[in-house]
Amino acid sequence: MCNNCTLRVAKTGTGGAVAPCAPIVEMTVTSSPNPTTTERPANAIGALRLLFASLVIVSHSSEMLDGGLAREPLYRLVHTLSLGGLAVDAFFLISGYLITASFVSSASVGSYCLKRVLRIYPAFVICSLLCVLVVAPLAGAHFGGLGPGGWARLAYRLAMLKSPEVAGAFSGLPHPALNGSAWTISYEFRCYILAALFGLAGVYARPKLFAVLAAAVLAAGVVLGWHGAAATPVPGWVEAVFGDPRQDARLLGAFMTGACFWLWRRALPLKGLYAAIAAAALCGLAFSPHLAEPAFVLLGGYVLFWISFKVRWKPLLTINARNDISYGTYLYAWPIGALLIWNWRTISALDLTLLTLAGALAAGAVSWFLVERPALDRKPRGHPAPGRVNPLINIATNGGPAEGARQRA
Repeated sequence: MCNNCTLRVAKTGTGGAVAPCAPIVEMTVTSSPNPTTTERPANAIGALRLLFASLVIVSHSSEMLDGGLAREPLYRLVHTLSLGGLAVDAFFLISGYLITASFVSSASVGSYCLKRVLRIYPAFVICSLLCVLVVAPLAGAHFGGLGPGGWARLAYRLAMLKSPEVAGAFSGLPHPALNGSAWTISYEFRCYILAALFGLAGVYARPKLFAVLAAAVLAAGVVLGWHGAAATPVPGWVEAVFGDPRQDARLLGAFMTGACFWLWRRALPLKGLYAAIAAAALCGLAFSPHLAEPAFVLLGGYVLFWISFKVRWKPLLTINARNDISYGTYLYAWPIGALLIWNWRTISALDLTLLTLAGALAAGAVSWFLVERPALDRKPRGHPAPGRVNPLINIATNGGPAEGARQRA
């Protein structure tokens, strides 16, 4: 499994939970960080999601062939970050932004949970079953000795959103995993759960407190990496439930930072000059072994959301905007690439990248139209009534749609 990278709220008139200088946290969720209407202007989030899924493929191609990062494009330059790791952090930044909005606009906890389950589980389950029942036999695995216990373990991993495992699959390859990218999905879903807990605890009504918590999580990630805690053995039951502590801090920190960008979207201006300064600072900090990761989350996050909402280049506003194939592209890229290597041992990194990208894009489209979109059509559509206090977070609402066709959280 490749653990180096991979890859899917203002107070408007009641009470005093939000200080006067705090950002407005309103119920109207639009594509813009500074909404003035319930209409949903175009944004670049869909295109960026697809770009990041493609960067994961670029990053993994050489690593799947070599077993290491020696030829990984970004790592060769900075020796701290990989394109895949950067892309996954970006996924979690975007997810934190959209999921916070989704929770705040949900009519109930049950409605929020159902939306999250429908977004993650159907595509993951289908992909995992295909990996086990189709990819594994093609990759040299044999089910004869699996037994009831083995099938029960597969079912458990499926329910817990863990990467599928079948003994013997891709044996002899540098990374003999059925789906070495899917490990991030369980971390994503745990972030969804924590997002609900933050909302129920009223933390979204106190953006300053939430920002402090996000900073603490980012700092914890730096400390864990600094002291080599990532290599410290973790009890099996702890990892089964909570995952690896280093990855928890890294990915939750990115998710919470994305949530901060949503909570403070009215108070934080997105300007090209600031984005250029952030990008320049990031270029320097990218060479720091301990600061590169948090620098990308904070500075790169600013650049990411500036591009998302302020850059009006038409391809960014239209590619992957209505039909979001990025989740399926991400899920299917690894098994497609691994099968290519399994059957073509001399394949070059460039050929592997191009063929995997073509196959994953096609699989992502099939997943979207046959699995994901039909599941999303079953999402609850209710929203808190305009002018009412949302019981989930004790914040007055404006009403308005939570999510639209251009922003599939």
